[in-house]
Amino acid sequence: MAQIILSSHELISILQANAGIPPQIMDLTVDAEEIRFRVKTEWPILKSIRVGMRFVSFESGCVILQLATNLLTDKFSWLLDRMIEALQLEEYGGRWEYPRLYINVNRLIERHLRGVAVEDIVLRDGLFHITATHASFIACDGDVEGQNEEGTDSWNPSLLP
Repeated sequence: MAQIILSSHELISILQANAGIPPQIMDLTVDAEEIRFRVKTEWPILKSIRVGMRFVSFESGCVILQLATNLLTDKFSWLLDRMIEALQLEEYGGRWEYPRLYINVNRLIERHLRGVAVEDIVLRDGLFHITATHASFIACDGDVEGQNEEGTDSWNPSLLP
């Protein structure tokens, strides 16, 4: 097991460098309480929408973020649903259930980093404390990832360079 502590700037830089953020997401910033960004839209009148989300928790391999709602976002939740549909979150290990966004972190990183699974993430004092362990983990939907039908690890040494 290992623990990595990253500032929000470092985490955003890593995600952007590894195509871990959809291209429609712009101007991503994080303060101690909220993640803020703009989402490009396909509509000529409304080129982007500013969104704020709060880190709720990390459960079963998923980071859970909650939309910082207000009267406007509550009234136009259908607009947010259409906008989020265009993000193709499934490609990034995410799913949307208004007002929460679930991101399967392990699915997101497995394309670039094998043999490691994120076990826990805590946002404390503006820093992300990430605990990682061996790659056998439970996905958001409850399926066990990284194991074959017999329940043993499916590590393949032929994947090594």
